[in-house]
Amino acid sequence: MERKHERRRRTRARLEVEAREVVPRGEAPVQARDISELGIRYEQSAFAPRMDGDQVLLQFHLPGDPEPIEVEAMIADERCLARTSETRATFLWPRAADARRIREYVAAHGDGGKPDRT
Repeated sequence: MERKHERRRRTRARLEVEAREVVPRGEAPVQARDISELGIRYEQSAFAPRMDGDQVLLQFHLPGDPEPIEVEAMIADERCLARTSETRATFLWPRAADARRIREYVAAHGDGGKPDRT
């Protein structure tokens, strides 16, 4: 059986929440799937496909946290098939309080060793 090489370097945590993606053309809901200290993976972008390096503003709540997170992010990888999309985005200079809350969420809910590539 062939073994895939794992490129991730940071722990990821499952994140099943609706988020908002804001781009110059408008804004739309997306479905977050997982998060690390450095980035997020989400699906169903109304604006896909885009070029790697394009920037978006993401707004979401971590489960159990009443304060919203709003962070600029850069598209690191986007894959589209038929009517589906999967986007990986890297955070760009999140506010210190948001970065701390993300770090604490990942530490508490992380996958225990599967590192992150974003």
